[in-house]
Amino acid sequence: YFEGDWKERGTVEKTGFIIFAGSPDGVRDELHNPYVYNLFRLDTQGGHVTERITGHVLSGIEFPSLNTTIDQITYNLSSNFDPWLTPDGNILFSSVQANGTRAEGKGRVMLCVDNWDGAYPRPIYGNCDGEIGGSSGRSQSKVTFGDRKLVFVESPYMNWGVGQLAAVSWDAPFNKTYERLSKDEGGLYRSPYPLPDDRMLVSYAQRGDFGIYWFDCKNGKAGEVVHNDPEWNDHQPAPVYIKYKPRWINTFTAGKNFGVATVTYQPFDQVKVEGYPHSWGTWICFDTTLTDVPVGPYPSQ
Repeated sequence: YFEGDWKERGTVEKTGFIIFAGSPDGVRDELHNPYVYNLFRLDTQGGHVTERITGHVLSGIEFPSLNTTIDQITYNLSSNFDPWLTPDGNILFSSVQANGTRAEGKGRVMLCVDNWDGAYPRPIYGNCDGEIGGSSGRSQSKVTFGDRKLVFVESPYMNWGVGQLAAVSWDAPFNKTYERLSKDEGGLYRSPYPLPDDRMLVSYAQRGDFGIYWFDCKNGKAGEVVHNDPEWNDHQPAPVYIKYKPRWINTFTAGKNFGVATVTYQPFDQVKVEGYPHSWGTWICFDTTLTDVPVGPYPSQ
């Protein structure tokens, strides 16, 4: 909370995690860039947030001087970045798929979701041959409220953070639902921010100076200006409003002695089974202490 100074304005009873993208010093990705970004979970209360949710403090890097705990939740030889919380409680992010057969070896950036603990990554759009956009970059993705579109910035190159606005259906993210939202090819966009009243803020520049605008969805271009300082590039608008409370996705419940871990997957809130709404999940029990396989240096052991 900021009003020109850093005075404490109040406290909250409970806090959640901070999900961020970070790159350890001295690493290189598949294309030999001097970074590999992955998603990390920051427990701002030194493990107490995780303990409140799962019943056990998960292993992580502790910072006693800051009273925080950090856990890595994604692992990519390239990079994962731009995390965003979806209305149904997933972590939405961009994922670089660099080498291999994708886009004739040129790589592509896909949109992906995962649970807060990194247990259930699912590709959403941009990882299949023939999808519109090809090897283009996809970043800064958000989910709109009314029509539930997955809006993102589509760039001509993987390492660009600006481009045109595109969207696919969040509920059916296939090629047939793809649409280009921005129709003025002369300008560049970044930082889309949908609001509950179906409006959307964007950062837009026709030449070099980015400003904050309302996006004109009907005409597919930047509309009324909100703020544009000619001496600065203005990015990442984030209006303050009462946000939705996402449905909590519980994918990890640990026993007190960590001998048995129960993992629950429930990717959909309500699924129709034989015509009736039904919440479903898969229950798996992992025995982490007992095994009849001898301990050895091989992966199977």
